[in-house]
Amino acid sequence: MPERPEYCTCGAKLAENARFCHLCGRPAFEIAPAETAPVETMETPQPPKGIRQAPSAAARAALSRIGFGNPVALRVAILMSLGTLLMDMLQGANPIFVLCGLVLWGLAGGWCAVLLYRRLTGFALSVRGGAQLGSITGVLTFLSLLIVSTLTMTVKGKEVLQQMKQDPQVAQVLNSPGMLAAMFLLGLVIFFAIVVGPCIAGGALGARFVSRNGANNRV
Repeated sequence: MPERPEYCTCGAKLAENARFCHLCGRPAFEIAPAETAPVETMETPQPPKGIRQAPSAAARAALSRIGFGNPVALRVAILMSLGTLLMDMLQGANPIFVLCGLVLWGLAGGWCAVLLYRRLTGFALSVRGGAQLGSITGVLTFLSLLIVSTLTMTVKGKEVLQQMKQDPQVAQVLNSPGMLAAMFLLGLVIFFAIVVGPCIAGGALGARFVSRNGANNRV
Protein backbone atom coordinates (compact mmCIF):
# COMPACT_ATOMS: atom_id res chain seq x y z
CA MET A 1 0.00 0.00 0.00
CA PRO A 2 1.57 3.39 -0.98
CA GLU A 3 1.96 6.15 1.60
CA ARG A 4 -0.99 8.59 1.64
CA PRO A 5 -0.01 12.31 1.54
CA GLU A 6 -1.69 14.73 3.92
CA TYR A 7 -2.17 17.51 1.31
CA CYS A 8 -3.01 17.42 -2.39
CA THR A 9 -0.80 19.10 -4.94
CA CYS A 10 -3.46 21.81 -5.24
CA GLY A 11 -2.94 22.70 -1.54
CA ALA A 12 -6.20 21.26 -0.18
CA LYS A 13 -6.05 19.06 2.88
CA LEU A 14 -7.09 15.54 2.05
CA ALA A 15 -9.75 13.78 4.11
CA GLU A 16 -8.82 10.61 5.96
CA ASN A 17 -8.71 7.53 3.69
CA ALA A 18 -9.71 9.69 0.72
CA ARG A 19 -8.69 8.34 -2.66
CA PHE A 20 -9.36 11.61 -4.51
CA CYS A 21 -9.02 15.28 -3.69
CA HIS A 22 -12.40 16.80 -2.89
CA LEU A 23 -11.29 20.09 -4.44
CA CYS A 24 -9.55 19.24 -7.76
CA GLY A 25 -10.45 15.57 -8.12
CA ARG A 26 -6.87 14.36 -8.50
CA PRO A 27 -5.98 10.92 -7.10
CA ALA A 28 -4.62 11.09 -3.59
CA PHE A 29 -1.86 8.62 -4.53
CA GLU A 30 -0.66 6.73 -7.56
CA ILE A 31 -1.84 3.17 -7.88
CA ALA A 32 0.94 0.84 -8.90
CA PRO A 33 0.05 -1.29 -11.89
CA ALA A 34 -0.75 -4.89 -11.05
CA GLU A 35 1.84 -7.37 -12.06
CA THR A 36 0.60 -9.71 -14.75
CA ALA A 37 1.52 -13.33 -14.53
CA PRO A 38 3.61 -14.56 -17.46
CA VAL A 39 1.57 -16.41 -20.06
CA GLU A 40 2.84 -19.89 -20.59
CA THR A 41 2.97 -20.96 -24.20
CA MET A 42 1.36 -24.27 -24.91
CA GLU A 43 3.49 -26.44 -27.13
CA THR A 44 1.74 -28.72 -29.57
CA PRO A 45 2.38 -32.26 -28.47
CA GLN A 46 4.34 -34.24 -31.01
CA PRO A 47 3.43 -37.85 -31.73
CA PRO A 48 5.94 -40.47 -30.63
CA LYS A 49 8.51 -41.51 -33.14
CA GLY A 50 7.52 -44.42 -35.31
CA ILE A 51 3.78 -43.59 -35.22
CA ARG A 52 2.29 -42.25 -38.47
CA GLN A 53 0.11 -39.17 -38.17
CA ALA A 54 -3.45 -39.45 -39.42
CA PRO A 55 -3.69 -37.58 -42.75
CA SER A 56 -6.20 -34.84 -43.31
CA ALA A 57 -9.37 -35.24 -45.31
CA ALA A 58 -7.76 -33.48 -48.28
CA ALA A 59 -4.82 -35.87 -48.20
CA ARG A 60 -7.16 -38.86 -48.05
CA ALA A 61 -9.12 -37.53 -51.02
CA ALA A 62 -5.93 -37.02 -53.04
CA LEU A 63 -4.66 -40.50 -52.22
CA SER A 64 -8.00 -42.08 -53.13
CA ARG A 65 -7.89 -40.70 -56.69
CA ILE A 66 -5.77 -43.27 -58.50
CA GLY A 67 -4.80 -41.97 -61.92
CA PHE A 68 -2.08 -40.32 -63.92
CA GLY A 69 -2.68 -37.13 -61.90
CA ASN A 70 -1.66 -38.87 -58.67
CA PRO A 71 2.13 -38.38 -58.45
CA VAL A 72 2.69 -41.24 -56.00
CA ALA A 73 0.64 -43.67 -58.08
CA LEU A 74 2.41 -42.54 -61.24
CA ARG A 75 5.87 -43.06 -59.74
CA VAL A 76 4.88 -46.50 -58.48
CA ALA A 77 3.46 -47.45 -61.87
CA ILE A 78 6.58 -46.25 -63.72
CA LEU A 79 8.84 -48.23 -61.39
CA MET A 80 6.76 -51.39 -61.69
CA SER A 81 6.45 -51.05 -65.47
CA LEU A 82 10.23 -50.83 -65.81
CA GLY A 83 10.63 -53.92 -63.65
CA THR A 84 8.02 -55.79 -65.69
CA LEU A 85 9.67 -54.70 -68.94
CA LEU A 86 13.05 -55.93 -67.72
CA MET A 87 11.66 -59.33 -66.74
CA ASP A 88 9.80 -59.64 -70.06
CA MET A 89 12.96 -58.88 -72.00
CA LEU A 90 14.78 -61.67 -70.17
CA GLN A 91 12.36 -64.26 -71.61
CA GLY A 92 13.53 -66.49 -74.42
CA ALA A 93 12.42 -66.28 -78.02
CA ASN A 94 9.92 -69.12 -77.63
CA PRO A 95 6.42 -67.66 -78.16
CA ILE A 96 4.97 -69.81 -75.36
CA PHE A 97 7.58 -68.57 -72.90
CA VAL A 98 7.00 -64.98 -74.03
CA LEU A 99 3.23 -65.30 -73.57
CA CYS A 100 3.55 -66.94 -70.15
CA GLY A 101 6.09 -64.31 -69.13
CA LEU A 102 3.76 -61.46 -70.11
CA VAL A 103 0.95 -62.92 -68.02
CA LEU A 104 3.12 -63.88 -65.04
CA TRP A 105 5.12 -60.68 -64.77
CA GLY A 106 2.01 -58.59 -65.44
CA LEU A 107 0.29 -60.18 -62.44
CA ALA A 108 3.41 -59.63 -60.33
CA GLY A 109 3.75 -56.01 -61.48
CA GLY A 110 0.17 -55.09 -60.56
CA TRP A 111 0.41 -56.89 -57.22
CA CYS A 112 3.72 -55.27 -56.24
CA ALA A 113 2.45 -51.83 -57.32
CA VAL A 114 -0.37 -52.04 -54.77
CA LEU A 115 1.97 -53.16 -52.00
CA LEU A 116 4.51 -50.44 -52.81
CA TYR A 117 1.76 -47.80 -52.85
CA ARG A 118 0.66 -48.90 -49.40
CA ARG A 119 4.25 -48.78 -48.12
CA LEU A 120 4.80 -45.24 -49.43
CA THR A 121 1.45 -43.74 -48.38
CA GLY A 122 0.28 -45.95 -45.50
CA PHE A 123 -3.02 -46.61 -47.27
CA ALA A 124 -4.36 -49.90 -48.56
CA LEU A 125 -6.23 -49.53 -51.83
CA SER A 126 -9.67 -50.93 -52.43
CA VAL A 127 -10.08 -53.58 -55.10
CA ARG A 128 -11.18 -50.91 -57.55
CA GLY A 129 -8.22 -48.69 -56.65
CA GLY A 130 -5.85 -51.63 -57.02
CA ALA A 131 -7.28 -52.40 -60.46
CA GLN A 132 -6.83 -48.75 -61.47
CA LEU A 133 -3.22 -48.73 -60.29
CA GLY A 134 -2.65 -52.01 -62.14
CA SER A 135 -4.14 -50.53 -65.31
CA ILE A 136 -1.71 -47.58 -65.16
CA THR A 137 1.16 -50.02 -64.68
CA GLY A 138 -0.09 -52.11 -67.60
CA VAL A 139 -0.47 -49.14 -69.95
CA LEU A 140 3.06 -47.92 -69.18
CA THR A 141 4.39 -51.47 -69.64
CA PHE A 142 2.56 -51.77 -72.98
CA LEU A 143 4.00 -48.49 -74.22
CA SER A 144 7.50 -49.52 -73.12
CA LEU A 145 7.23 -52.90 -74.86
CA LEU A 146 5.83 -51.22 -77.97
CA ILE A 147 8.80 -48.83 -78.12
CA VAL A 148 11.28 -51.67 -77.63
CA SER A 149 9.53 -53.77 -80.30
CA THR A 150 9.52 -50.84 -82.72
CA LEU A 151 13.25 -50.27 -82.23
CA THR A 152 13.93 -53.98 -82.67
CA MET A 153 11.91 -54.08 -85.90
CA THR A 154 13.77 -51.01 -87.15
CA VAL A 155 17.08 -52.80 -86.72
CA LYS A 156 16.05 -56.30 -87.81
CA GLY A 157 12.96 -55.47 -89.85
CA LYS A 158 14.36 -56.44 -93.25
CA GLU A 159 15.46 -59.88 -92.11
CA VAL A 160 12.10 -60.56 -90.48
CA LEU A 161 10.20 -59.44 -93.58
CA GLN A 162 12.27 -61.69 -95.82
CA GLN A 163 11.50 -64.67 -93.62
CA MET A 164 7.79 -63.82 -93.47
CA LYS A 165 7.50 -63.45 -97.24
CA GLN A 166 8.56 -67.06 -97.69
CA ASP A 167 5.09 -68.06 -96.46
CA PRO A 168 2.58 -67.51 -99.32
CA GLN A 169 -0.32 -66.59 -97.02
CA VAL A 170 1.78 -64.10 -95.09
CA ALA A 171 3.13 -62.66 -98.35
CA GLN A 172 -0.45 -62.16 -99.55
CA VAL A 173 -1.27 -60.19 -96.41
CA LEU A 174 1.89 -58.09 -96.73
CA ASN A 175 1.03 -57.21 -100.33
CA SER A 176 -2.46 -55.99 -99.34
CA PRO A 177 -2.35 -52.66 -97.46
CA GLY A 178 -5.91 -53.04 -96.15
CA MET A 179 -5.37 -56.54 -94.78
CA LEU A 180 -1.98 -55.51 -93.37
CA ALA A 181 -3.53 -52.55 -91.50
CA ALA A 182 -6.37 -54.73 -90.16
CA MET A 183 -3.95 -57.43 -88.99
CA PHE A 184 -1.72 -54.81 -87.39
CA LEU A 185 -4.60 -53.24 -85.44
CA LEU A 186 -5.91 -56.65 -84.39
CA GLY A 187 -2.47 -57.70 -83.21
CA LEU A 188 -2.07 -54.40 -81.33
CA VAL A 189 -5.40 -54.89 -79.52
CA ILE A 190 -4.52 -58.49 -78.57
CA PHE A 191 -1.07 -57.43 -77.41
CA PHE A 192 -2.61 -54.62 -75.32
CA ALA A 193 -5.05 -57.04 -73.68
CA ILE A 194 -2.32 -59.57 -72.92
CA VAL A 195 -0.11 -56.92 -71.28
CA VAL A 196 -2.66 -54.74 -69.47
CA GLY A 197 -5.13 -57.45 -68.43
CA PRO A 198 -2.78 -59.34 -66.07
CA CYS A 199 -1.60 -56.06 -64.52
CA ILE A 200 -5.20 -55.10 -63.72
CA ALA A 201 -5.87 -58.55 -62.28
CA GLY A 202 -2.67 -58.41 -60.24
CA GLY A 203 -3.56 -54.98 -58.83
CA ALA A 204 -7.06 -56.13 -57.85
CA LEU A 205 -5.75 -59.32 -56.25
CA GLY A 206 -3.06 -57.39 -54.40
CA ALA A 207 -5.61 -54.92 -53.02
CA ARG A 208 -7.84 -57.81 -51.97
CA PHE A 209 -4.94 -59.49 -50.21
CA VAL A 210 -4.06 -56.31 -48.31
CA SER A 211 -7.67 -55.73 -47.22
CA ARG A 212 -7.93 -59.30 -45.92
CA ASN A 213 -4.88 -58.68 -43.75
CA GLY A 214 -6.65 -56.07 -41.67
CA ALA A 215 -5.61 -52.80 -43.28
CA ASN A 216 -7.44 -49.95 -41.55
CA ASN A 217 -6.77 -47.06 -43.89
CA ARG A 218 -8.39 -48.06 -47.13
CA VAL A 219 -8.93 -45.70 -50.05
